[in-house]
Amino acid sequence: MGKAKLTNNQEQGLAQTIFEAMPSASEMSVLGLLQFGSSALLKEAVVAEITRYLGRGFYQHLKSGQEFKGERNGYRRTTVDTPIGQVEYSRPLVAYAPDFESKFHTPYMRRPKAFANAIADMHVNGVSHRSVKRALKSVTGENVRLSKSTICRITKRLVGEFKLWQKRDLSNLPVKYLILDATRLKIRLDSSSKQPVMIAYAVLEDGSMETISIAVRNSESNAAWESFIADLKRRGLKDPLLTVSDGNDGVIAAIEKYFQTGWRQRCVKHKTDNVLECVPLEKQEDVREDINRIFYGATSLEQAKLAVQDFTLKYRKLYPSAVACLHRDLDQCLTFYLFPLSHWKRIRTSNRLERMNLEIKRRLNSIGRHPDEDGCLALVYRVCTQYQQKKYGFKADDLVQALWKKLREQKIEMIKQLELDLEAA
Repeated sequence: MGKAKLTNNQEQGLAQTIFEAMPSASEMSVLGLLQFGSSALLKEAVVAEITRYLGRGFYQHLKSGQEFKGERNGYRRTTVDTPIGQVEYSRPLVAYAPDFESKFHTPYMRRPKAFANAIADMHVNGVSHRSVKRALKSVTGENVRLSKSTICRITKRLVGEFKLWQKRDLSNLPVKYLILDATRLKIRLDSSSKQPVMIAYAVLEDGSMETISIAVRNSESNAAWESFIADLKRRGLKDPLLTVSDGNDGVIAAIEKYFQTGWRQRCVKHKTDNVLECVPLEKQEDVREDINRIFYGATSLEQAKLAVQDFTLKYRKLYPSAVACLHRDLDQCLTFYLFPLSHWKRIRTSNRLERMNLEIKRRLNSIGRHPDEDGCLALVYRVCTQYQQKKYGFKADDLVQALWKKLREQKIEMIKQLELDLEAA
């Protein structure tokens, strides 16, 4: 349903109502005008809600056969904290109407949810309580009600939101691409070391992107990655069409164990770095150019394989360890060539998560070591949700959907053929 729009007559009527109710003072600041206008607008909005709910206007009686839903019950002076300061308005009341709910003023509301979220966001950015209050006062005035306990309640609400999100059912989430990575953060006060925070980031069937899991472990071992991915499966996640990761043995083993009907892509940036570690420092840029012809310069899988042959012939005697490193798990580095060309840039590496990890570290390092695990993970969750909202989605038109379907069928057929070969052997 689209957003309701006011007609010209309604806009003029509302403007006239606000103008007539304005104080007779000769001068009013812009902020004062905004606050006064907001007060009148809130009142009129709730009045309109009540009129719509009751099915009759002021001083109108029930029509024959019309159901009684309640009656107007005067006004109550109410104050709400907003980004433009405290707004005080006469809130219309309704009696004998247990089913009436206002979307503009919920019970016991002291500040809109968006305002509370803005405060939580400031803390995600490492701003102290004192700085938050000072910043808000410069905009909203001295009367802003923002004690330390208020901020604690707001941030606790973020922790509660994260805990519900962390356990939510994933069985209906149509994940096409899944990107897995970990970043190390200072989490616990009783430990001087950093703990790996594992993150799963998904591209959905409609091309949108969403973080689907965040968890802390003591290491990136096989057992740690297996427990992280097993939790995704336990919550109902179906096999992604493609899973992208670095070359960590633990994450690769877990992917192959739990996502058997999906393809796997090993991050080509990490593979490139691994190969260059086997090359003298002064020669690395020359070798990098030849590696880039494989992962970035080819326009098809066949062309990439020819570039691999050229690399092998050129360096197998000069840098045999680099050639051996390139060939390890090479097929999984080239998987992206099977997928839509418009997606290659964003699925051949785990850079999307790497950039988000840098953003997480930038935001959270300013806060320092975190007092508890839940609070830290809730802040990571908040940064991830903010980050994904700023990113463009993937193209997912009919041609892309058809190719995705074909790749899934092809992978399942490969598995069936392998099982037949094993039985025959």
